[in-house]
This record gives sequence, structure tokens and C-alpha cells, in this order.
Amino acid sequence: MVLCSKLQVPLPKQGIIIRKTGKHQYVYKVTKTYRNKNKQPTNTRTTIGKLDPKTNMLIPNNNYWQHYNNYTPTTTNPTTTTQTPNNNQEKETTPAYQSIHSIGATCLIKKLYDNLNITNILTTTFGEKRANDILTTATYMTTQGNIFEHILNWSQTHLIHQTPLTSPAASQLFNSITPQEQLTFFQAWIKQQPKPPKYLAYDVTSFSSYSTNIAEVEWGYNRDKEKLPQINIGCYLDQKTGLPLFYVTYPGSIVDKSHLPYMMAYNKTLNVNTDTCHVMDRGFCSEANIVHMHTSGLSYIVGVEMGHKKVHAALQDVQVAIVSMRNRVRDDVYARLVCSCFYGEVKSNLHVYFDSDLAVRQRGELYRRVESFEERLCQFEQLTRREAKRFRRYFKVDLALDGSFSYERDYEKIDAFDRDCGFFGLLTNTSISSEEVLSVYRRRDVLEKGFDDLKNYLDMKRLRIHSSNALEGKLFCAFVSLIVVCELSNKLSDFMKAKSLSKMGLVLELEKIKVVTMSDGTHLINPLTKTQRTILEICGLTETDLKNYLTNK
Repeated sequence: MVLCSKLQVPLPKQGIIIRKTGKHQYVYKVTKTYRNKNKQPTNTRTTIGKLDPKTNMLIPNNNYWQHYNNYTPTTTNPTTTTQTPNNNQEKETTPAYQSIHSIGATCLIKKLYDNLNITNILTTTFGEKRANDILTTATYMTTQGNIFEHILNWSQTHLIHQTPLTSPAASQLFNSITPQEQLTFFQAWIKQQPKPPKYLAYDVTSFSSYSTNIAEVEWGYNRDKEKLPQINIGCYLDQKTGLPLFYVTYPGSIVDKSHLPYMMAYNKTLNVNTDTCHVMDRGFCSEANIVHMHTSGLSYIVGVEMGHKKVHAALQDVQVAIVSMRNRVRDDVYARLVCSCFYGEVKSNLHVYFDSDLAVRQRGELYRRVESFEERLCQFEQLTRREAKRFRRYFKVDLALDGSFSYERDYEKIDAFDRDCGFFGLLTNTSISSEEVLSVYRRRDVLEKGFDDLKNYLDMKRLRIHSSNALEGKLFCAFVSLIVVCELSNKLSDFMKAKSLSKMGLVLELEKIKVVTMSDGTHLINPLTKTQRTILEICGLTETDLKNYLTNK
């Protein structure tokens, strides 16, 4: 990638190869020479720029500066010619190259934090120095991930306008962040939202750890199917803005259902509007939680287990006549409302849905599962009582005392499972329509995507921390990073889908935007590609913003 066609350097005297491709001659640095398996001499090389035919000098790209940063670059004036032995013209030389920094990603992330008012909230809560350090770590995590071993090198090669951080300094920062400071941030962050959240998505994820020094890391249900202890994190997300608002950690042995009342207890401290509706998956649905939400005056939309006795009875009541145009809420989705006491003595509205596409998928999965069970049964000569009980889900198994057995498909049970394919239920104490309940519930997947970003894109699947204090601080910085990652998704999801571009691909595209700083303080930014310009424009930035960012305006 060419930084600037006017920025030119002398051709290296040795170790290069020049190849013509189309109209241009490209210059390659030979990095290694060797003989291949046929004993023929060959080499590996990397392009360092292209040759200017007028001046016979090199127009360098990024790779050049990594190999030849001791050269003094020159610029050429297109209206003059290069000096020759027979004329008195002189080449115009520029000051020596001083540094090269990546600017695109850090500029965009800073502007997003400023626009979201995160920068001001952090400064008010933590003071300017620590706020800048938190933003540095959050920006690093957004672009590089969770391993802080390389943060100093990153700080020195990216334009961040803050003091470069070392890995030990980052650890000190994590240890310095107190629970009260975090709560103050959350209160200010929720308060400054354009409108009080109407729907809050609530969900829980877990992070695995090898550490034995963190009290909250305990054995429990591991969502990543890893044989490791974990810590749980519950999070609120505003479904309208798609941005995370608050999180809390708790020991990994505590199940989601048990922690719900403790999460709801934060609402008063956070000044969450009493009209806000909490949207949760079926993992939180229990009699104790439904009663708690009801007695606390909290609104909810929660998924239910269709196998629950009272829920399944309601399903059977509406199952036959549900597919009717009068019950259609969207393409191939139908709904019926049943009002009753499903959990305890609390009266709720159960919206029963039938999704034709879901029915086809679930029916296919059911038949494949039955066939898979049958293939496994054919391989056994004997069964234990426990194994026989499992297979009796779909088969009639006649088990003898010596373990031998015979079996046949139990079509009555299989047909019962078949009839329930495509049905699901949502329970609520609100009076909104079945169509809106479904729309609200399906938007909660934004939080699941956020958790996926937190674990995989930000690489927090492993905590890589060994003390409780540092853990809380690091999770807080990861949360600040998650805010901007979600904002990037909100603004650029359609563009990324159209371009088949991942979040990492998006960041790498922005990382290509470089600035060369000369010893006299002048800056040279490489021309932007169409993709880079589009990304910036969608986020409300222009090339002028990049130039202003250079001078920290």
C-alpha cells in the first residue's frame, strides 16, 4: 500500500528484485534464499513499493519502513526534473522520516466513544489519567484482543494521544478500579441514554479460568462445554440502542434461575424505569422467579419450557386450530393467547406460537435423532437399565435380566414429539400483542451476539488473570470495549454483510490507514480506499476528522 506518491526514497543497492506487472514496476526485498526440493536456487520476498520511472526512485509502502527505516526519504516536484550531471537543478529533499503510525481504527473508536459520551463519563468517574488508560486498554482490546503482553508495542505503533501502556501498567490499572467506581459509571451511562430503556434484554454467560486464586471461579454449568471452573456474568442490554448498559459478576456454581432476584435488586440503584420490561430466555423461567417478578412489580417477557405440565396443557388446547389466517402474526408464524396461572398463583399471559419453518427443521432433527438411536441400538448386545431408560424415549425396549434386549420403534411417542414440532411459548405480564411480544423477544439475540463478541472477538473466553481485583478491573475494560464493538455492529452490520466483512476484517481495513511523521512535524496520510472512506462516512467521519485527530482536536 503506497503512503504517498510524492514520498520517495533511493532504491536499496542490494537484496532487491524488480518485476513489471501491467504498467508498473514493483520492487521486492529478498528476505530469504534457499534451494528447493529439486535443488534449484529460489527465494522468498516481500514487496516494498513500486518504481517511479521518471525519477528511478522507490515509492515505498508499509513494508519498506519495517526494513529500511534508516533511509532519508525525498519528495519530488512533478513540475521539475531530477538532477542529472549535465544540469544545475537540485533535488528537493524533505526532512528525515521520524515515525509511522496506524491511525484509522484508533481515530474511529475515539470518535465513537466521544459521541456516546463515554469519554466524559469515564473522565468524571476516574479522573483524566485513569480514564485515558481505560480508553487505551479498551481500544487495544477492540483491535487486538485480550492478551496484554503486546500492549506497549501496540501503543507505540498506533496514534492514541495517550501515554503508552505496558503490560504491568495495565495490570495496575485493573487492580485500581473499584466496585464503587464501576457502579458510578453504570449509573451515569444509563442516565445519559436518550430515552429510558423500554425493553432490557437480560442474559448470562460464563468465562472459564485456570486460576485458583479467584474466589468467584467455581465449578458449574459451563456454557462452552469446557472442563474448567468459571465465573458468571449477567448483563443488561438496551434492545432499542443495541448497547450493553450494566453487568454484574457472580460465582460460577450459582445457576441462572437463582441469581435473577439479585440482578433485579440493582434496578433501584441504577434508576431503571419501573415501566421497563425485562426480556429473558427460558433458562430464567421458574415459579420462584415468576412470583418474584410479579410481587416486585417488574414487567417481563420470558421463554417457557413447552414440557412444563400446565404450559403443555395450554398448548394442547390451542394446537389443532392455531393454523388459521386469524392467528397469523407474520409469514408462516401463528399465535394464540392463553391467560391462566402457569407458575404458582400468578396469572400471566402465555403466547403460544407455531412456526412452520421451525416445525420442518425440528421434525427433520427428530427423525435423524430416532435413526441415530436405532443405529446405536443395533451395535449393542446388552443394555443396562440406565441405557434402556434413555432409549425408551423413542423405542419400546424389552430388557431381560441378563442384559439382552429386543426393541421396536414407539410410534406413539414419536408422533407425540412430532405434533409438538414448531411450537414455542412466551410468558408475559404485559398486555402487548402476540406479534409485538415475538418481535421484542427475537431482538434479544443482540445480547447473545454481544456475548459472542466478548468471548471470541475480544478473546475473553479465557480470563488470563489471577486475582479477584484485577479480574473485576479487566472485565470492566472489556465491557467498555464491548460498548464500542456493539456500536460498530449497529452502524456497519449491513455494510459488513454486503461486503462479506467480519469485525476483524473491518478493523484490519482501518489499520491500513497510516500516517508518516517527518522530523519537522509534518504528516503524510496515505490516500483512503473506497472501502475505508465508506466505513468512515457511515460512522459520520471524513478525512478532515482524520487530520484533526492527528493534532488531537
